[in-house]
Amino acid sequence: MKIDIIGAGSLGLLLAGRLIQAGNDVRLWCRGIEQCQRLGRDGLTVTYEDEREPITISEDQFVSAPIGEFAGAYLEEPSDWIVVTVKQNTLHNDLPEFLSLLKEEQVHMICFQNGTGHMEMLGGMLPNANLYVAVTTEAAKRKSLTEVIHAGAGEVWIGKWSLGDGQAHSIHNDLKANNLIEVLIMAGFAAFLSNEVDTMIYRKLLINAVINPLTAIWRIPNGELLSSEQRLQLMKEVFEEAIIVYDFCEITYDKDAWDNILQVCRLTSGNISSMLADVLASRTTEIRWINGSLVEMAERSGVSAPLNRWLCQLVEGIGV
Repeated sequence: MKIDIIGAGSLGLLLAGRLIQAGNDVRLWCRGIEQCQRLGRDGLTVTYEDEREPITISEDQFVSAPIGEFAGAYLEEPSDWIVVTVKQNTLHNDLPEFLSLLKEEQVHMICFQNGTGHMEMLGGMLPNANLYVAVTTEAAKRKSLTEVIHAGAGEVWIGKWSLGDGQAHSIHNDLKANNLIEVLIMAGFAAFLSNEVDTMIYRKLLINAVINPLTAIWRIPNGELLSSEQRLQLMKEVFEEAIIVYDFCEITYDKDAWDNILQVCRLTSGNISSMLADVLASRTTEIRWINGSLVEMAERSGVSAPLNRWLCQLVEGIGV
């Protein structure tokens, strides 16, 4: 399968390395020229925190190029799938310039972003596209421009994006999506199709809204959120405010959602959240599309979410 991966961060490198090893033709599109040059010189490496052998991909097994060249290359030689792994701020601020050139194309695109808002934007920009959403619990940490650490195996759930037009779509009858699932499984991922991917998006949004901003503000790994009553109390207050928003927006959630969040903290106790990683690297975070999404949902429903608004202001104010 020919696959374009837009974004060579931790998840992009992990997907690229495993997919290339499984025999797929991958083009990896990078934001920075230096990363393109390093990948073209040194190749790509996936390492593991256990004693498994690393995956080493030589530079002649794939293409790495600047993202600005993506649209021209795709129009000249289309791929089977476009996989978008960049974070929300890059997707909203940088990609429209390049992706808008594909507005007439019937591309198959799958998006791995946290938070909400990006699929609506892409749907308006690419009216002929077949858009899919991926929700994953895979854990990866980029060690360098060419090396990624697979920090924890998880799952990948894929569903078809709908703008609420009322048209039924069974993802399990989607031949293209089924082929992608087979490719991901052959690459070693636990991959599944779901007709309820919207529910999964909001489930993950709830988890991220509680864990990510607090770890970023306190600069602690996930597990340390559980180390004191004060931290647990603030977590619970953020959670309860989010649940009020979900109720007003008629968004379904698990009855044991709070227990699930605590379990995530335990299972990823040593992990650095993506938001904390962005803060430590002085990068723009995704707070606007995580807790900010809850604030916007609350406003549309006529309620308030002051705690989530406060978290947005705190995280956005770091490093200003």
